[in-house]
Amino acid sequence: MISFPETTTAVKKILLVEDNLLFRKVIEHALLKAGYNCVLCESATEALDMLLVETPDLILSDYDMPEMNGFDFRQAVLLNPNISDIPFVFLTSFTDNKLVLEGLNMSALDFINKETPIPVIITKLNNIIKILENEHVRSVRELKVAAETLNVKSIPTHAPVVSGYRISYWHKGYRGYPGGDFIDFVQVDSRYCFAFLGDIMGKKWKAWFFTFGFLSYIRAAIRFCVLDKDFELMTIAQKINKLIYLDESLQNILSSLSLLLLDTHTGEVHYTGAGDLPLISYSPETGSASTVQSTGLLLGLLEDGMYDKQVVAMKPGDQLAIFTDGMIDIPSNGSKKSDYPFFVEKITPYLGQPDSFELIRKHVLDLIDDNNQMDDASIIFIEKQNPV
Repeated sequence: MISFPETTTAVKKILLVEDNLLFRKVIEHALLKAGYNCVLCESATEALDMLLVETPDLILSDYDMPEMNGFDFRQAVLLNPNISDIPFVFLTSFTDNKLVLEGLNMSALDFINKETPIPVIITKLNNIIKILENEHVRSVRELKVAAETLNVKSIPTHAPVVSGYRISYWHKGYRGYPGGDFIDFVQVDSRYCFAFLGDIMGKKWKAWFFTFGFLSYIRAAIRFCVLDKDFELMTIAQKINKLIYLDESLQNILSSLSLLLLDTHTGEVHYTGAGDLPLISYSPETGSASTVQSTGLLLGLLEDGMYDKQVVAMKPGDQLAIFTDGMIDIPSNGSKKSDYPFFVEKITPYLGQPDSFELIRKHVLDLIDDNNQMDDASIIFIEKQNPV
């Protein structure tokens, strides 16, 4: 079952674009008092630059500004697919009916007169945001019902039981939306079990809709290779890549993939990756964590993905972790910063413990919320145990 929150609890961020310093400060004060985060820009040009690195929950813009007026700014926002969906409201002293209609015809949610009392302006914005939140909840619920009716899922309901290994996983969608991350396990027999994790480029539903196509190809390639007694990960990864590369419906849709094969007889974990993050390997003998990196290309990028294979010989107590880039993307001065070493540093104190994953979940994963999450976040954690 896909996990959907009932509503978001994040503090809303409003971008205010206003060239009048006094009015800008007055509105900023009112927004902050109402519990919003406020980002200020004194021109549309400055706002467009800011929108390259930061995504507010709502844009509140003046109409009459130097260099670029509010309508031209709105058009520029609409032409950029990365920001065109951000709710937009005009706040201006120009109230001519023709201008109001023109603004509303540009998919603006409202055209508020600056002469409106400040408390009324804030109430209008509160109502707009509440309506958007309710629409979000309704849409999520409807899609949840549709997904469950079709019995489609990109995250499993439970981890497999594999002799000699303890497998755990965790996933959190970006702002509660299903997204492009996927996790699955294919248990072949008592000896072999595949575990894989991937991240389709993009966010929310646009990425989620493609997960089932990718999952189908990955599962099918694994099954066909297993039927041929071919457990070579490089071969399997290349078959997956070629299927995706040749599928016209998936053109320009790329995905990372971390693919593991657990062997209960040898204690080895075979690993290959496609544009993924390095695997973290912890050994209690050395008391330190190291990384294992694959050189393969993103699935679907080229017909030959140039995949390699790494083999990790695991002893009891050894631990492995694979994860998507949502784990390492953190807010930084209003923008997104990817910091792999920082994530490794955060989980390292809990590695080598009898309940490592529970500690990581409590002290790291459970702290990820709408205020600091920048993308879908997923992790698979594997610990070698003595065979039962």
